[in-house]
Amino acid sequence: MRTEVAVVGGGPAGLIAARELASKGVQVKVFEEHPEIGTPNHCAGILSVEGLKRIGVELDLKFLRHEINGGTAFAPDGTGIRITGSRTRAYIVDRAIFDRHLAETARDAGAEIERNHRILDFIYEDGRVAGIRGDLDVEASMVIDAEGASGVLARKAGLPRPGGGVLAGINANVTDAQLEPGMVEVWFGEGLADGLFAWAVPAGEDEARCGLATGKGDALELLRGFIKNRFGLTEFGEPARWPVLTGGPVDKTHGDGLLLVGDVAGHTKPTTGGGVILGGMCAMMAAETAIQALEEEDYSAGFLGRYDERWREALGGEFSSMLGMRRFLNSLPDPRMNRIFASVKSAGLEATLETFIDEGDMDLQSGVLRKALTHPGMLRVMTSSLGRLALGELRGLFNL
Repeated sequence: MRTEVAVVGGGPAGLIAARELASKGVQVKVFEEHPEIGTPNHCAGILSVEGLKRIGVELDLKFLRHEINGGTAFAPDGTGIRITGSRTRAYIVDRAIFDRHLAETARDAGAEIERNHRILDFIYEDGRVAGIRGDLDVEASMVIDAEGASGVLARKAGLPRPGGGVLAGINANVTDAQLEPGMVEVWFGEGLADGLFAWAVPAGEDEARCGLATGKGDALELLRGFIKNRFGLTEFGEPARWPVLTGGPVDKTHGDGLLLVGDVAGHTKPTTGGGVILGGMCAMMAAETAIQALEEEDYSAGFLGRYDERWREALGGEFSSMLGMRRFLNSLPDPRMNRIFASVKSAGLEATLETFIDEGDMDLQSGVLRKALTHPGMLRVMTSSLGRLALGELRGLFNL
């Protein structure tokens, strides 16, 4: 069997790359290891309005569940900062249905999708990736690797896989759990979700989707404790587990005949671990590069390096800013996090934060981060909570 481009992995990044390629007349086949697209169901399912537009996804009631216009962040001691917006900022989506919708659009564009196909290795020809090996061998002019966070195939090809900042993520639906409509909750705490946070988002009438990501402890037991403490409940649905990446992009996302997209490339937001939007944007750039390579019949690493140049020019600053903020947040012990929350509230800065976030971008976060670090009121709060030295180090991450 032969195809022009083989895509390994039927998650959002792989399917978006396939859609873009097929829409330009490229023969493309997607190989997904699971029997069904969209399983297992990963992530909290919060996707921004702007982000969906950026990855070329039109709204569809099939996968939309709730509109989100705000949320409350809680310090480890329970102090809450509530942010409400003047418009819908994001949607809660059913990720399984969302992923299947992406598969449908890729098929409609002309892509072929093979399920239940686990790819074990690449085919090499004169040192170049020239296909895939699995249940059957498929020759290809080039391969787009969207295998996910494991990076097994990428490592075999001599490319780096995601390293630091790999957390244990877990998610479950909880019935009889009431949340304020249109609002999400985020909870911080070293003993709850070390390295990220716990979340509770609306999932249906009297139903919430609760989860967390952590670098320490038993994720399931931590989730059990979170649900009990937040809702007083001990029963919840079958949990889904997955690795959450907060360490930023890998150093190199191309090789001879090969491009990396999605989690295997580290294209996730270090601040939240979300990867659908930025991963999808980079996948579209990968497709553009692949189309040019096919036109030029040049699949060398030298030519495909244009992909790295593309996404780094477009998004490198965003990844860097978010990674700097993630490292700063990870450095805060619970008492210092509590002081920051208390100081923001006592200084009356919740409305200021609300304006920043309302005018900001959920996916390209450098703008709102810079605003917060240059606002006089926020600077006073940060100085009193952190000290001038720590604040100076933080501002240095943003070249301020």
